Amino acid sequence: MLLARKIIGRVSGCAYATQATFADGDMVIVRECARGGKSALIGPLSPSQSYHTRKGVLPHSAIIGQLPRARIESTKKDGAGGQFMAQFPTLDEYVPLCSRRCTPIYPKDASAILTMLDTSPGDCILEAGTGNAGLSMYLARAVGPTGKVHTVERSSNTSKHAQLVVEQFRRGVLVPSIEFHVGVLGEVINQVAVSIDKSLANVLNANDSTTTSEGPEQTWKEQGNVVAPLFDGIVLDMPTPWTQLPQVFGFLKTDRFVVCYLPSISQVMDLVRACRQWPLIVEDVVEVDWRSWDVKAAIVRNPDPSAGSDEAMVCRPTHTPIGHTAFLVKLRKCGSQ
Repeated sequence: MLLARKIIGRVSGCAYATQATFADGDMVIVRECARGGKSALIGPLSPSQSYHTRKGVLPHSAIIGQLPRARIESTKKDGAGGQFMAQFPTLDEYVPLCSRRCTPIYPKDASAILTMLDTSPGDCILEAGTGNAGLSMYLARAVGPTGKVHTVERSSNTSKHAQLVVEQFRRGVLVPSIEFHVGVLGEVINQVAVSIDKSLANVLNANDSTTTSEGPEQTWKEQGNVVAPLFDGIVLDMPTPWTQLPQVFGFLKTDRFVVCYLPSISQVMDLVRACRQWPLIVEDVVEVDWRSWDVKAAIVRNPDPSAGSDEAMVCRPTHTPIGHTAFLVKLRKCGSQ
């Protein structure tokens, strides 16, 4: 908590700028300047800490106070160190490289989710399955300082770690746009709703007392009729979203979207079957593929004398592995009944 207050104070006192010098507590990307050099995310920076590389030791104190893209020399016992360049991490770099307790939602899927939700500045978004907070940060950046992301995680330890991850990104610039909640979504959704609109407390308590064991169909009909729509979008990253949807989609605005993140196609089929009983239309099911290419100049070893130049362009896919992550299921709410 003390760390959060410290970081928020730095953000409010001086808006984050890409030209700011590196400071104590920053997370930094360091890249070897040599061709084919590696890069790494290091930090939080501390004057007493160092980063050990194959080309020697890189003291944090040599980075603190420098501007982005500054060249820093590492040191070796024999004196032959290497040159590194320091930069603030982009969100695309930070999410895969930051410390984790679980697999994050990678940038390729996060960008697709933002598009499927039709996210805009000022939106209020509900996320279930905080995980590493990778998607939470993408959502927070999309809704901006006037919006809010309410993210729910059932594990308190995972939620605490996610808060630290958010606090360490660019001096906590996204902290004010994210509110963390701990618990099972269906059990804490009323608390989340009341934190947004306190006038709902009496209505939700009355709804809880009148909703008995008449089954899930009666539950969602009652909630769809009495619950004020609060959210412009909902993201569910959980194995069985159909068990939680009856309790939450009454809080979604009509004609807005739910996106479910599901690794298995059998989960997708179970979700589509369940949606038949609710006012939710399955609009799209996608799998996002992302393939990087190397496009660069190279020197031809035995050039053709008639070519006039020993330079050629290399164009080929990178060696980065391409694998399945998840299916994204887009649901549109078509009404409360």
